[in-house]
Amino acid sequence: MTDARNDGEVVVATQDALFAGTDEAARCDACGAALPAEDDDSAYSVAGAGVYMWTRGDETRFEKAPLCADCAAAIGMTALARWEIEEEEG
Repeated sequence: MTDARNDGEVVVATQDALFAGTDEAARCDACGAALPAEDDDSAYSVAGAGVYMWTRGDETRFEKAPLCADCAAAIGMTALARWEIEEEEG
């Protein structure tokens, strides 16, 4: 396979590229902010996580998504508010 520059350079990748770790810090899936390390006790806020769920035919998949504390709180409060609206409407 040649690259987009079309200069004849051959690029080969194996399945190991799929599992290679990155040196980049984890990022919030909603806003893209860098998340503190799990062993970082200096942060006063607790990061959260969301879950994407989708179905295809009979198969259901769940994928965990990291969230910063601000986005986790905002998404959680929005979900609670919408749930309350649904309860009031009957």
